[in-house]
Amino acid sequence: MSAYSIEILKTNLANTRVVKLIDAEQVVLDDESVLLQIDQFALTANNITYGVAGDMIGYWQFFPAEDGWGRIPVWGMATVVRSEVDGIDVGQRYYGYFPMSSYLVVQPARVSDRGFVDGVSHRAALPPTYNQYSRVSPENGYLPEFDRHQMIYRPLFTTSFVLDDFIADNQSFGATNIILSSASSKTSLGLAYLLKNSRNQSVTGLTSASNLDFVKGLGVYDTVVTYEDIETLDNNLPGVFIDMAGNRQVLANIHEHFQDNLKYSCGVGITHWESRDGAALGTLPGPKPAMFFAPSQIQKRHKEWGPEKFQAELGTAWDSFLTVVDGWITIDQRSGESELLGTYAEVLNGAAPNKAFVISL
Repeated sequence: MSAYSIEILKTNLANTRVVKLIDAEQVVLDDESVLLQIDQFALTANNITYGVAGDMIGYWQFFPAEDGWGRIPVWGMATVVRSEVDGIDVGQRYYGYFPMSSYLVVQPARVSDRGFVDGVSHRAALPPTYNQYSRVSPENGYLPEFDRHQMIYRPLFTTSFVLDDFIADNQSFGATNIILSSASSKTSLGLAYLLKNSRNQSVTGLTSASNLDFVKGLGVYDTVVTYEDIETLDNNLPGVFIDMAGNRQVLANIHEHFQDNLKYSCGVGITHWESRDGAALGTLPGPKPAMFFAPSQIQKRHKEWGPEKFQAELGTAWDSFLTVVDGWITIDQRSGESELLGTYAEVLNGAAPNKAFVISL
């Protein structure tokens, strides 16, 4: 099978191209490198956010391309096919951040039984969370039956967990109602699940009319309304708005409706990528919208708690989430170049919320 990579035009995420790569056997490795064959990866709306925020946050820099094109990162599993690094052996499997490509060359640093960090120079200034590769083994907490769940949900649920912790860390900003847009998204589901089970606030979900029944049936939101019905929400309750969609008009409507009773407003995802076009919004009533960046809260907790406690807390929440998520969402396994391109277009244009996708090349 020939090696290839999928690239996206940075100025138009709907424009894709397939770039042929040299065969893995022809890749020249130096004495600090490892060649990873990318076996499979998840494709979710989160990856669309990586593309939309590619220049703003630096996602395009992880796997550089040329001539205005970029390689959107994905979370996946890979197998070592060649290694010039002690402690990393052919046949070992790793979970981490990859391009939509047949393979990736990394320069492992800080190698341990748990994994390594890619020490390649162009990634040195990027957020360390995305440069870590974890060894896939039972000893490291990876069970084969949850490989697909790990790729699809773990990055999103980690954001959900960190958001839940951030809200608690700030005493909910004095709010009694936490409002989530894109309520059918996997990150919103994870956050709503955590809020429902560990907090005293009301949890409100905003969604499209087409996803209304799905979201209502989840049982994790106290109130669910469509974007057209925002004005029906009780604006006497002090609220926090967590914007998973990135739709500027929805953001404006929330601020206009709640005014100063909106205690905090932050953006997390940009699933409604097409709404980013056009003129910027003027000054909004209420708090100035902020951008939530999960790695910052993770680093804060690593300093305060230590990495071991953070991972233990996250692991407990993750195990609980795994007991419910399969009742909400079906995992769809797909393979090959054409199905990858088709799935990318489906996710870009808004896939059904009760589906999740894993792609093998």
